[in-house]
Amino acid sequence: MIVLIQIAHSLIYVLAVLCILGVWVFALTGRARKLLIVTLGVPIVIGLGLLLNDGECVFQSWARALTDTPEGVWSRDLLFLPEAIARNTPWIFTPVFLLGAVLALHRIGRHNRLNA
Repeated sequence: MIVLIQIAHSLIYVLAVLCILGVWVFALTGRARKLLIVTLGVPIVIGLGLLLNDGECVFQSWARALTDTPEGVWSRDLLFLPEAIARNTPWIFTPVFLLGAVLALHRIGRHNRLNA
């Protein structure tokens, strides 16, 4: 079962990174507007999951429960990331995502004002 969690979490991680890149593509170029709701929504849903789980990834909680790893000790829940990067991912990607989201929303607002 832990392998399924690792595969699922790895795929979700890649999707989240692609969504953050998609937000920046739109923010900088105006392209991929049709995907903007998804590229904004996926990281927001992940952030809500972190908030509702006391700042810890839900997959980390599941992995620790399945492997009987003690609280506070990291359990490998991603296939390809070392612990130091996995633990700091929210701190790394949240500001990058928020800045991209603000710029994307600014582009939409500016576009709407110009076409009004």
